[in-house]
Amino acid sequence: MKGKQLNYDLRKLLKPYANKWVVLSRNHEKVLANGNTLKEVARKAQPQDSVFLKVFPTDSLYMP
Repeated sequence: MKGKQLNYDLRKLLKPYANKWVVLSRNHEKVLANGNTLKEVARKAQPQDSVFLKVFPTDSLYMP
């Protein structure tokens, strides 16, 4: 896995999207869409070009 970054610090990027679903660009630098449900954001974004993620609150102690 030479040349691939395995860990991304997304705290600043995702802070405004707590408790929402987001779609990130493949390089993890931009939020392409956001919404309350996975179905909602799937309609807004191209699945083959994106990463889907549920954003948990920053003060959350448990993230499944």
